Amino acid sequence: MSEDIRGAASGFVLRWTVLCGLGLAGGLAVGLGLAAPVEAVVGMMLVTPATLGLAGAMVGSAQWLALGRSPRFGASWVATSSLGLGVGMTVGIVLVEMLGQALTGEPMRLATLDMLGRLGGLLFVGVFAGLGLGAAQWLAIRPAAPIAGRWIVLCVAGFGAGLPAGSLAAELVGGLQSAVGFAAFLGVAGLTLGVFTARSGAAIAAGLTPRRAG
Repeated sequence: MSEDIRGAASGFVLRWTVLCGLGLAGGLAVGLGLAAPVEAVVGMMLVTPATLGLAGAMVGSAQWLALGRSPRFGASWVATSSLGLGVGMTVGIVLVEMLGQALTGEPMRLATLDMLGRLGGLLFVGVFAGLGLGAAQWLAIRPAAPIAGRWIVLCVAGFGAGLPAGSLAAELVGGLQSAVGFAAFLGVAGLTLGVFTARSGAAIAAGLTPRRAG
């Protein structure tokens, strides 16, 4: 029986990690691809949180699949994932660019920084993205499957490590400006998030599984 439990846990970890990778990569790719039409609808000021919110919804949906598609909290998990990532990552990007402008006296864009500056900026953005996503998801899941506050810490660590790691991976295959490099950035970032959060994700899934009487 213990071997069956270990096998199921390993299967969940793999499924969660892969789905996190696909969810974040697909979400950011779709969100950025729709930036222009979204801007036409909501305006320039809201295009970033709107597109990142779409990415958050796709991450949440992918994780929901890994958790077994529990109908008890699926809608709240996806909705709070959208809000958390949209707000958290937007705040991180804005703060990085404001800080850069304050230090240099010129407008700064994260994508135009040199490699070292971009790694530092992505680490900062990742911390805020993980904080927003983790806190929102923790609030959504707490009534159904209480978990420790380490969920937020793991999301912060996952994004904080994932975005810079993705940037480094992109540099090895042509840089962020190339299609292959951008795909590597998204994939590595998402998989890193999955690796950091998989074990606690398994604990959440276990808490959602109805217990049989007797």
